[in-house]
Amino acid sequence: MAGGASVTRPNTPLLPLAALLVAASACQTAAPPPAPAPVPVEVQPAPEEKPAPPQVFVRVTGSRLNVREGPGVDTAAIAKAKKGERLAVVGQDGDWYQVRVGTDRTGWVLGKFVTRDEPCGPDKATAEILNAPPLTFTEGKSLGRVVLEATVASSGSVIATKVVQDTTGDAALEKQAEGELRALRFAPPVRKCRPLPFIYTFTRNF
Repeated sequence: MAGGASVTRPNTPLLPLAALLVAASACQTAAPPPAPAPVPVEVQPAPEEKPAPPQVFVRVTGSRLNVREGPGVDTAAIAKAKKGERLAVVGQDGDWYQVRVGTDRTGWVLGKFVTRDEPCGPDKATAEILNAPPLTFTEGKSLGRVVLEATVASSGSVIATKVVQDTTGDAALEKQAEGELRALRFAPPVRKCRPLPFIYTFTRNF
């Protein structure tokens, strides 16, 4: 062609349409199969545990009570219980209570010689002061110290006192300390449901 340049294009072979579709489909990732539907599970609530009934006790009211093999006066006595003794009840047959004797056996006591008792709390090795009387003090120099020893009954009341030390040399101060001590009320130690008498040391500084 005069006055112009000619352009030569290379002959590019055309891929068949089917081959293009196969290549495109090969590039796609296959979708995972759908997850199975969850199976419903019926949950049963756990059964509630009923608390054990409180232990029943009886206390001996007679001076000395026979504990028998069976619920009747015609059965043999296997032990004796003292007045005030506390027995754990494990059964009942009419007017008779089956009680625990020692650690490994049981026996029977007649109901008219015992009385029902409240459940027992834990043992307590120490005493507690339930009240605190007002204390009076003298201004100025120290006058000394009074130390008293008190015998406390199982009821928690002071029943006797004894002077252990008195550095005041003043009988009036000693008497004042004794009055303050006797005004105290205690919760005594307890062992096997029985309150115990004890000795208490009272120190009073003047």
